[in-house]
Amino acid sequence: MPLTRRALIMLGAASLAAPALAGCGSSLSGTPLRVATGGTGGVYFTLGSKLASVWHDQLGVTTSVLPTSGSVANLDALRGNHADVGFVAADAASNKDASAGLRALARIYDDYIQVLVRDNSPITALSDLRGRPVSIGSENSGVKVVATNLLTAAGLPDKSPDYHTDTLHDSLAYLVAGQRDALFWSGGLPTPDITATLKAHPDQLRMLDLSTVNVKNLTYYNVETVPGTAYPQLKQGDKPVSTLAVHNLLMVRADMPADEAEALLRVLFDVQPELATDSNQVIALTAQLIDRRSAIETLPIPLHDGAMEYYRSAKV
Repeated sequence: MPLTRRALIMLGAASLAAPALAGCGSSLSGTPLRVATGGTGGVYFTLGSKLASVWHDQLGVTTSVLPTSGSVANLDALRGNHADVGFVAADAASNKDASAGLRALARIYDDYIQVLVRDNSPITALSDLRGRPVSIGSENSGVKVVATNLLTAAGLPDKSPDYHTDTLHDSLAYLVAGQRDALFWSGGLPTPDITATLKAHPDQLRMLDLSTVNVKNLTYYNVETVPGTAYPQLKQGDKPVSTLAVHNLLMVRADMPADEAEALLRVLFDVQPELATDSNQVIALTAQLIDRRSAIETLPIPLHDGAMEYYRSAKV
């Protein structure tokens, strides 16, 4: 019987005679740490900014937060040594060329795929988007990967002049103005830019149910529910909506020193209870989803050696 990820981690636990931060005799103080996040209106940026601040305070590393277009750009930044830590969705990471030489620290939370339309629109399924102007996310974003995967799963072409690579901010504005008939977004709940738009235009937008989309060949997606409390200003009000979700990974290069990778994880999980009660709703709700036991589920990306050491010491 093949060994599970958890079994492989525990296999080496008995040999760990050193404390959890065995490699931390040399201080990380002053070590540069560039964190590749996402658009400034999304959860990647909000959570990434908070983690960068915490890592600076706890470890003395010199952090910088890099706004990007999302997962694909973050993979490029990591491979090109323009970032040291990056937020990446598992579907984007599944591209072996894009993730070459990279490793995972943790699965942190799941992105919810959110397809919005105007409430007065006849659109009720992805198949209804044929021939209609649709925002599919920024170029080099994980959202574009999601949109392309789901549109083709629904029987639509993977490329079309009707597909537009817009930022989330712009796609929301275009949707409200009638210049787009739908938008794709993949992010945590609630996403700040979506919340702001819904507050300005209550009951004007509706979220599509994606539970019937055929994703049997796309194993990194699973059916989840957007609770009604996430976006009460949607036309659905407080009714939950079935959608799809994809794991988010915290990724680094394989050559990051093991003691640094281990220290980043230790701080992340040490402060998780505090983050889960943060005054910023986005940070609090996202942090509540971060869990040591699910953190090791980073396939298709292997765990970094330092991450393996951390999870062994934590007896995950």
